[in-house]
Amino acid sequence: MHIMKKSSGNSKHSSSKDKKKTPSKEVATPQTWEEYMEEGVLLEEKGERYATGDKARRYYEKAGDMYNKACKLNPEDSDCLYNFGRVLYILVDFTHSPCQKLSLLNASIDRFRSALTYDSDNADTLFNLAQALTTHAEVIQDHDEEDEDEEHDHEHKHGDNDPYQGGSPEERAALELQEAISLFESCYSIQQRDLYDAVHDAKVQEDQEDQEEKPKDLVDQEKQELSNSAGVLIDTLISASQALTSLAFLVETVERSQGYYKEAAKKLEIALGVANDKMLWPSVAEEGSSSSKGKDKGKPVVAEVLGDGEDDVAPAIRPVSTFREAESKSDTVSQKEKICDIHLQYSNLLTSRTDRHFQDTGKVSESLYEKSLQHLDVVLDHQPRHVEALCDKGDLLGSWAQGLATFEKGVTPGMKGLENWDSASGSGIQLGTSDVIAEEPSAMPDGSMKGNRPARIWQLFASATRAFLTALEVEPQNTSILEKLGDIHWSRSLLSSSVAIKNRDMLLNNASVYYRYAWESCRDGSVENVDDEQRLEILLSWAQVLRAIPGKEEDIQRVLRQWKRCGGTKDMLMELLGGDAGDILQEDFVEFALKQVRKL
Repeated sequence: MHIMKKSSGNSKHSSSKDKKKTPSKEVATPQTWEEYMEEGVLLEEKGERYATGDKARRYYEKAGDMYNKACKLNPEDSDCLYNFGRVLYILVDFTHSPCQKLSLLNASIDRFRSALTYDSDNADTLFNLAQALTTHAEVIQDHDEEDEDEEHDHEHKHGDNDPYQGGSPEERAALELQEAISLFESCYSIQQRDLYDAVHDAKVQEDQEDQEEKPKDLVDQEKQELSNSAGVLIDTLISASQALTSLAFLVETVERSQGYYKEAAKKLEIALGVANDKMLWPSVAEEGSSSSKGKDKGKPVVAEVLGDGEDDVAPAIRPVSTFREAESKSDTVSQKEKICDIHLQYSNLLTSRTDRHFQDTGKVSESLYEKSLQHLDVVLDHQPRHVEALCDKGDLLGSWAQGLATFEKGVTPGMKGLENWDSASGSGIQLGTSDVIAEEPSAMPDGSMKGNRPARIWQLFASATRAFLTALEVEPQNTSILEKLGDIHWSRSLLSSSVAIKNRDMLLNNASVYYRYAWESCRDGSVENVDDEQRLEILLSWAQVLRAIPGKEEDIQRVLRQWKRCGGTKDMLMELLGGDAGDILQEDFVEFALKQVRKL
């Protein structure tokens, strides 16, 4: 979650405007408005030092309590309302409960709205209100109907000022996104004016004074202030693009959807222009500012992706980091990092368009997959160990492969008959052999892969696996990456091509190993950003893989017992059978698990 604070405006770990008032030591017993504000700032800074975990959460909660008391003493102070709203927004990251998230977001939005009442042109408040509305729109679409009913009850009791009560979650989300986009536009106008003023002042000073007579530290400071302002403007454009992308996927008509996608792309084009303006980044080497690298030039991305898929699958090993993080990170706004952020959003936009295109037409658009992949490769050219880009690449390639391996009706075959699978006869699962509808049967320039869909699917999955493994080298205890590796090895084991059949035993074993590592990394519940739902999902996926491996009956029972001890119920399995079990869990396995759980 991105938080903009008052001093620098580009990071939730930077200081707010009121942190300039920080005293040399803590106030023992706050009594006045100023003392409550100072204590809130001190507590918030302690939360920032811990970043994540229970200690950070407790400090943020205490800071929120101080700001709340300060607001009661002076309810019309915009800085106090802003700080309180921002801390409430930060606390959203510390809960997995949709109802708690929505409650915090409602309170945060209310404080930001109040702050704008007294300071309507504050760019930071405009930005954060827009972010909170965007996050609220995401959450109300994701949580269960039961949680939605509870939230409606909460809103009627505590949120009567919410203008978006009533209507379906999608309708409410669309309205919130539209308001967020308008707020981002207002924020951008203010930041653009400030940036133009700063550039004008810099040019005037350059004309009037001899730069060599200025102290170097002062010159560097002025340059960095200009880069900081440019970075803030880029953040706003990226966030506006994200909101437009979400709205484009949400609206019903194709025409409106395409219009919003175009607007989202325009924001990123403007952002790239700012990122490549030498006047705004005077201290950066010229070769570091190219945004077209990998986008329009060089070897076609798909040729690289499909050209070297391995035939044999290497066994899974315990992940150990081979990458040393920098001991300290600079707060300096980096042009290279901003360019990476822009291309990440370009990729997200194109991935969303790919999903929307399939939803509207039932066809796989390989050209959109290619373009999205090219933007990720720009990021990885700049930062080869960029974990988010690597995971996005793995997800994209996996989705691409899955799209090609899906039957025309878009339904993945079940696992019926798996226990009778015979590698010699090749009977059983027949995933990936149908003539799938696709806009472009072959993305290879020379046509060498044309008509060989199983080979392309295998190589896309292999490239996706490599991307996740590279990300795992950087973050070897990342539960989500380990789970992704389990998922992708399982998906590859279902393919019916000769190379998949040859490697099926290794693929199943690897899937089991990665699910086990994922479970070991989060089983005590201490891992951040891993909720009970994900832990239960890992255990079910692991049990499903074990069922496909002969002689694992006792292990299956052990994993399912653990799943039940962690809160898994028969009702949950019934819900999976009644709805969509997802891309990984197969209906046949869910039926099997339900029978087994009833015996436990």
